[in-house]
Amino acid sequence: MDRVPVPARLRLPPRPRRLHLAACSMAFISVVLAAALAGCASSAPVAYRGLSSADRLTPAADAEAPFQYRAPAADLGGYGKLMIDPVELYTGADGQFGSVSAEDRQIIADYMQQQFRESLGTKHQIVAAPEPGTLRLHLTLTGIERSTPVLSTVTHLMPVGLVVNTGLEASDRNGTFLGSVTYAVELTDASSGQLLYAYVTRQTPDALDVTASFGTLDAAREGVRIGARHLRDKLAEAPAPATAGASPLVARQ
Repeated sequence: MDRVPVPARLRLPPRPRRLHLAACSMAFISVVLAAALAGCASSAPVAYRGLSSADRLTPAADAEAPFQYRAPAADLGGYGKLMIDPVELYTGADGQFGSVSAEDRQIIADYMQQQFRESLGTKHQIVAAPEPGTLRLHLTLTGIERSTPVLSTVTHLMPVGLVVNTGLEASDRNGTFLGSVTYAVELTDASSGQLLYAYVTRQTPDALDVTASFGTLDAAREGVRIGARHLRDKLAEAPAPATAGASPLVARQ
């Protein structure tokens, strides 16, 4: 039997392929973002047991530095010089490196050494040996989270990802698939060895910072830069250095 031709006006229009693909892409991104949100509760830093200051660190109401210690008589602003130890790679069982390779850990440790020296050197004279009026900085790298480059970049550029990351930034959380760096800061009087200030911190880029999403270690590097600036600013907020030649602690005792 011959087929009866269907009038053109009654034919169903072809499915808009581009719209279909766009809808599928949005659905895929939504699923990916949902998975990211379900697993984005990154490991919070702890008072790592292997730190020399571990027995003095106490919980603090500070999201950036949840464990801290500060000596009652500490006058960090009374020091005009700074001695920086080589960055230590933490090897304790409570470290938070996951599957990050030894090579990548060393890359970030070396980057920390460079960035903290450059940033703090703008406010302090960097010295190689203990002198009166000198702070000694010891940094311990305790954890790294790698970014997932392609997914991180895509979820930062898509409209739905932008909305999600805006919410994450407002709640001070990691951006989708962005990494982070965790480390300990210990500041002592270089002459006496007395611990003055210590804290553990986890640093990650702003959730909306797409520039930190391209490489697996880009977010950790940006976290290092942020942390170095924050320590520089903390030390700069204190009063001017004490009289040259005298330790700020000794001068008050």
